[in-house]
Amino acid sequence: MSPTVMILDGDFPTAVCLARELSEDLDAAIVGVGTSKASRLLQSRYCDTGVIVPSMDGDHLVDTIERYRPDFAMPVGYGSAKTIGDREHDLPDDVSSWVPSRRAFLEGADKTTVLEYATELGIDTPTEYTHIVNEADADGRRGTALDAIDFPVFLKPRHETVGGGHESTGRVDDPSAFWEIYDEIQAAAPGDEVLVQECIVGTGSTYGCGILVIDGTFELVFSHEELRSVPRRGGSGTHIRVLDDPALEASSVQLLRELGLEGIALVEYRRRADGTNVLMEVNPKFWASYALASRHGYRFGSEMVASVLDLDFERPEPNPEGEIIFPLRELYYCARHPRDSRFWTSIPSLLTADATWSLDRADLRPWLTPPVDLLKKVPSL
Repeated sequence: MSPTVMILDGDFPTAVCLARELSEDLDAAIVGVGTSKASRLLQSRYCDTGVIVPSMDGDHLVDTIERYRPDFAMPVGYGSAKTIGDREHDLPDDVSSWVPSRRAFLEGADKTTVLEYATELGIDTPTEYTHIVNEADADGRRGTALDAIDFPVFLKPRHETVGGGHESTGRVDDPSAFWEIYDEIQAAAPGDEVLVQECIVGTGSTYGCGILVIDGTFELVFSHEELRSVPRRGGSGTHIRVLDDPALEASSVQLLRELGLEGIALVEYRRRADGTNVLMEVNPKFWASYALASRHGYRFGSEMVASVLDLDFERPEPNPEGEIIFPLRELYYCARHPRDSRFWTSIPSLLTADATWSLDRADLRPWLTPPVDLLKKVPSL
């Protein structure tokens, strides 16, 4: 059987990576769903049918699934995963998908709740200053209000944001800049609580553990280290390598088991100078640097579809070593934020000898297509 798989969130580069993977592994026919004709997935040679919807939530998505009736509907981003979970009973009976229970999904996307679970399990978490800031905000933000906080601190919304824009997180080194950055993040996530936490400087890297859980079985576990990201202090990786860390993986499995989280998730950490892993958050969705896992034989998308549809799947031999660079993500960030990152500082990373580039030479068009959010600002497109 060659399945028809509808890949949602076609604006994201990860959707193109999944389309290639499913085409190669399962000979899948790909129905790509994006919000513009310029969506990267809709520009890909691996997309057999392209569909444009106004957004990845609500009736638009459910109606599209009802119209095309794929064998499997695969959410890539947070918004579509939440829609599939919320509207699961509205989907046709002959369309499969895989998302956690509503409770587990919402708890997994709630960063405060996740940290509470982690604390109970003995997993290290950053010091919280949110309650101090909330009291100071309510008290008029007086001059001495932040004296009890050890800077630097890291700010982010309590809940996962649809789209996951980089503007919704920020590091603050200087107390004099705190409220300005705090207000910017609050504006990026209106109505949500802004978390203020200890900034784990340590090694300078971010560590991720991707996990696939099907019916309580941990089918795949894959870890990576982000050596460079955009923005520089928390964001999407641009230079990443495969990581072998059994302790980090054991903690991640333990946490997801406690949460009861099924499907796909990325557990993220920072590391203190003494080597202690410190939990940051859980993202119950595919991650932006998923291409590293896919190219090294950890085929989460194919494994998920094959397991749910009971298909034969010849699993590739995992490669436990390797690095990947996302050059366009790096250069695009430099172009948009020249004060934060100058082009010449990116050259050493882009030319790392042992790393491959994320570009698919057989499918260059989607990688050379500018992001949809930029193209939508041009009326003619």
